Amino acid sequence: MFNVVLCLCLFLAVINGAKILGVFMTPSFSHQQVFQPVWKELSLRGHQVIVYTPSPLNEKSLTNLTEYDLNFSYEVFRNYSNFEDTDSAPNDELMQILLACVKASEAQLNHPFLQDLLKNVNKDTYDLLIVEYFWQPYYALKEIYKVPMVGLLSFPLSITTADVVGLEKHPVVDPEFLLDFSFAKNFKQRLQSWLFNWAYRVFFQYKVTPIFDDQIRKYFGNDMKSATQLTNEVELVIGSSNFALDNLKARNGKYVAVSSLHVQPIQPLPKDLGEYLDKLKTDVIYFSLGTNVKSSKIAKNVMDTIIKVLGSLPYTILWKSDLVNLPKNIHKNFYIRKWYPQQDLLGHEKVKLFITQGGCQSIDEAMDRGVPMLIMPVFGDQPANADKCVNKGIAEMVNIYDFTEEEFRIKLSMLLTTSSYKSNIIQQGKIVRDQPLPAVDTAIFWIEYVIRHKGASHLQPATLTLPFYQYHLLDVYLFVAFVLYLFIYISKKVIFGVLKLFKLNTKQKIA
Repeated sequence: MFNVVLCLCLFLAVINGAKILGVFMTPSFSHQQVFQPVWKELSLRGHQVIVYTPSPLNEKSLTNLTEYDLNFSYEVFRNYSNFEDTDSAPNDELMQILLACVKASEAQLNHPFLQDLLKNVNKDTYDLLIVEYFWQPYYALKEIYKVPMVGLLSFPLSITTADVVGLEKHPVVDPEFLLDFSFAKNFKQRLQSWLFNWAYRVFFQYKVTPIFDDQIRKYFGNDMKSATQLTNEVELVIGSSNFALDNLKARNGKYVAVSSLHVQPIQPLPKDLGEYLDKLKTDVIYFSLGTNVKSSKIAKNVMDTIIKVLGSLPYTILWKSDLVNLPKNIHKNFYIRKWYPQQDLLGHEKVKLFITQGGCQSIDEAMDRGVPMLIMPVFGDQPANADKCVNKGIAEMVNIYDFTEEEFRIKLSMLLTTSSYKSNIIQQGKIVRDQPLPAVDTAIFWIEYVIRHKGASHLQPATLTLPFYQYHLLDVYLFVAFVLYLFIYISKKVIFGVLKLFKLNTKQKIA
C-alpha cells in the first residue's frame, strides 16, 4: 500500500512540476536578491527551474535548479555607469543606465550560454518564461519557445509599466520614481510630475524602444515582433511595492504587488561579528550606501565630514566600505568591513540607526527590523524613497552632496534621541507584514496560476483594449463641450434677438 501511495505522489509531482525558464539580467545584487527567493522557492516546490543570472545562488541542495552564471555582466555594467554622478538630470540618468544595460545585454547575448539557449529551440521546451520586466530583448524568448511570460520587478510601478498593465498612475499621488518627491504638494510639482510622465513616455517609446528593437532584430531575426508588442503580451507582472510607503496601492488582474519579497527571517550573525557585538559596551550605527555606490567614489570633503561627525558620537560605527586605504582621520569607534549580512545585522538589538542610500531593498529591511534611518540618496528612485520615509516619520534625509556638518549632527541627534522614529517604523513594519500570505507565497501562487491556465489573458483589464481617446473619454468631453457651446451660442442668439425685438417695439411705441 505504501508503495502505491509513494508512486501516486511521485506521479502527481511529475505532472504538476513545470519546466520554467528564468532570465534575470540586471548586474546589481540589490535587484537580484529580490528575484532569488522566487526561483529558489519554485525549485523547492518541484518545478524544474533553469535560470540565467549574474548572481546565482550556487546552492547544491537545490537539485531542481540549474543556474547559468553571467557574473561577467557586473564588470561590463560598471564600465558604462557612474552612479556617483548625481548632478545629472533624470533623462541623463536614464540614458546612462540605458547605455550600461545595452552594453551588458550585448555581452550577455554574445556569451555561449545565451547562444546555446537561442540555438536549442528545437531541443528544449518550457512551460513558462519569467523575466526581469525591463530587459525587453529577452521577451523574445517567449516567442521562440512559444510560452506565456511573467514579468518580475524589483522596484515600484513605473508609468510605462502602468500603461501596459492598465493601471492609472496619478501624477499627483504617485510621481514617477526619478523625480525627487513622492507626492506633488504644490502646483509646481504637479505640473512637473504631469510633464515628466508624458516626457518619460515619449523618451521610452522613441529613444529606448528603438535601441531594444535593434537588439531584437540582431539576435532574434527580422521577423521577430517589436519590443512594444512583446512588452504588451506579458501575462502578469509581479512588482515590488511597499504597502506602508507607496501612495498608490496599485493592483489589478494583470499586476500583483508584493512587499519585502527578499526579506528573510533573522539568522545568527557570523561568529566573529556576533562575538564582537556582544562584547561592545556601546550601541551601534550601521552605515552602508548599498552595492552600487562605492565609498571610494564619494568626494573627500563629504567623506571627511561624515567621518568627523560619526567619530565624535558615543556609538560604534559599523561601516560597509570598499576602501582599501583607510582615511588617516578615521576614529577608533569605526569597525569597517567590505560586507555585512545586512538583514541579520539590522535585527541585532544594539543597532539603533541605519545610515543608507535609500534603496528599496534597504528600506524594506530597515522597516522589517524596526531601525530608523538617516537617508543619503545618491541616484534614481532614492530621493523619492527618502521623501516617502520622511513623510512617514521613520527617517530623516541629508543631501549627500550638499549638507553641512551642523545639519548632519542635528539630524543624527534627532534620530537617536526622539522615540517617535522608532515607534513609527515598528508600526510601519507591522503594516507591511500584515498580509494574507507571505510575499514569496503570493508571487509563487500567481506564477503557478499562469502555468495552470497556460496563460492569463482573462486577467487583462478591458480598459487595455480601448483606444486612447475612448479610455480618456475625449470624444465624450468634446461632445459635451460642443453641446455646451451650442447651447450658449443659441441662448446668446435668442437673448440678443429678444432684446433687439424689445428695443424695436419700444421705439415704435415712442414714435
